[in-house]
Amino acid sequence: MKIERLALRDYRNWKGLLLDPSPGVNVIYGPNGSGKTNIAEAVGLLSSGSSPRARLSLQVRHGAREADVKAKISEGPAGERVLEAAIKAGRLYAREDGGAWKGFSKIRPLAASSFGPQDLLLCSSPERRRGLLDEACSQMFPPYREEKRGFSRVLAQKSSLLKKIREDAGPSRRQLLSALEAFNSQFAGLSASITEYRARAASQIASAFRKAYAEFSGLEASLSYAPSFEEALEEGGLEKVGRHLEERISAEIAAGFPLLGPQRDDLALSLEGFPLAEVASGGQSWMAALSLRMAQFRILAPLGPVLILDDVFAQLDPEKRGRILSSLPEGTQAFITSTSREDVPTEEGWHGIPIESLR
Repeated sequence: MKIERLALRDYRNWKGLLLDPSPGVNVIYGPNGSGKTNIAEAVGLLSSGSSPRARLSLQVRHGAREADVKAKISEGPAGERVLEAAIKAGRLYAREDGGAWKGFSKIRPLAASSFGPQDLLLCSSPERRRGLLDEACSQMFPPYREEKRGFSRVLAQKSSLLKKIREDAGPSRRQLLSALEAFNSQFAGLSASITEYRARAASQIASAFRKAYAEFSGLEASLSYAPSFEEALEEGGLEKVGRHLEERISAEIAAGFPLLGPQRDDLALSLEGFPLAEVASGGQSWMAALSLRMAQFRILAPLGPVLILDDVFAQLDPEKRGRILSSLPEGTQAFITSTSREDVPTEEGWHGIPIESLR
């Protein structure tokens, strides 16, 4: 995939922007606070449907009511399409080729992997690691987007129901318990399916992560998927998940929230055989987070993904900067932000974009 044109309207600090990027490496450079990261984040919005920094309402330019991000995307022999995302009344809508507006999960997103300073939290936050896994699954397996959306809805309903059961000792308790049984049936089916998708993606991410970290640092790092429902990956997994949920009903009612499920999955990271969070230095953690995003990028190779690197090279020495860019497959389109043009190694297809030229 290649973005041929990117247009922003009232997105973040951009009242309007029209950018025709290079099909290779695009380096957007300028001072802090000038809007570089907002451009990178707009590209990421077309991929993940979310922002790593702020809720949707805060992505609308101050004083505006709506924001719009639109991209003309070339897909080689498959032709072109126009992908658009709009933030209206605090909700995200999307459409393709000027069609009807839909929920973001119902369209085919831009294939991309995005790294930014906030991704350092990948080394300490299970929620962030689940988010990375969900992004990969959503792009690799189109049915996953709708299943994950359905699971989130059932999870919220089940959580509300468990709280009511814990607080209700009256005659309606039996009816609530019957409803919980029905929700658990849906919960088990969606959990088993999501776990299977995640295991497939995690296996590929693990291999790519190990290779990326070794290439960039010379050290050995590894990753393994830690599902809440390990039995979902066994023969008869759905039935085993259902039984596991039944066994924990009393505990979940006492807690007032679900104790099991994909919302508790994780990716376990290690460095030289030890838990990464316990032994990694700041620089090693930074490299691990970057390697995770590069692993995500590499497993999406069949889709021809776009790479987004926001303010990444300021933390790396020149040798590591060069290793990262030289590791990119030929023909990769990348968006890199930097406060200094000199921070980015010169590569074939390198295209410098001073931020002031976009105003």
